[in-house]
Amino acid sequence: MLVFFLPVIAVFICLEFATRTMDSSFQKNEQRLEKSGDTIEVLVLGSSHMLSGINAEYLTQPTLNLASGNQHHDTDFKILKTMTERLPSLKTVVLEVSYGHFEFPHNGKDFWKNAYFLKYYNINCFERTTYFKDRSLFLSNPPLLSERLYDYYIAKETPVSFSKYGFNENNYFGRFKTLNYDETKIAKTNFRINETPNPENFEQNTQLFFEMLAFSKENDLRVIICTTPMYKSYLPARVPEILRRRDSVLSAIDKKYENVSFLLKEEDTLHFGVRDFWNQSHLNPDGALTFTKMFQQLLDNTN
Repeated sequence: MLVFFLPVIAVFICLEFATRTMDSSFQKNEQRLEKSGDTIEVLVLGSSHMLSGINAEYLTQPTLNLASGNQHHDTDFKILKTMTERLPSLKTVVLEVSYGHFEFPHNGKDFWKNAYFLKYYNINCFERTTYFKDRSLFLSNPPLLSERLYDYYIAKETPVSFSKYGFNENNYFGRFKTLNYDETKIAKTNFRINETPNPENFEQNTQLFFEMLAFSKENDLRVIICTTPMYKSYLPARVPEILRRRDSVLSAIDKKYENVSFLLKEEDTLHFGVRDFWNQSHLNPDGALTFTKMFQQLLDNTN
């Protein structure tokens, strides 16, 4: 029986090793936490919009960007609670409130990236005692990670280049570059956008978000709420009901919290053109540089 399982175990070990050695923002963030955690003043949270939108290398204040794809507010809050204790110089936390943020369900305790938070940040987002499988990166999402392993080691079609700040400096290879930034062709393409209002999710999500704001205030943290730029064809596709609810929350926060500032650039089509985008809803490194400069100006004005 053992002879039968040995090849399986060997394959798993190889896949796990290959997954862990892929260059990633998680690796770079772990290294920064170890080397510079005592100096970090700004913590950036959120989804891939924030990950691709803020490049900490160009900020004066020491900044750690822990945003990641599909990361929701419940995960942000778990990270924030831990990092508030670990980062003694922390002064500012950055939160994302994208167009559809409050209408999406939270990540929950079964979010596949929980294994990454455990491995690289030593944060238990499972909401329970962890087991061996929880510490395996590959087993957290075998179909997706199999694709990424193939692309990273074999196809090499979208090479990554993460700086020591966890920012992918080679993040140009998206839909817009594929279409050679041709706005006529881009206008004909479909893109992902939430078109389904969900009042139940909205109520749950806003309650937790206000808990995050209260926690931040109790811990004497400045809060910056961001919306990243969207390409011009994205804006008219937004559902008015979803947009109205999101904006009502922003208005309520502005009236209630003196420690909160806003960088709302979702509709900024003046400073962000087609060559600043990876796709309709994500910036490329050029767009990120412009957005980061705006963020720096706000940081300077709020400190």
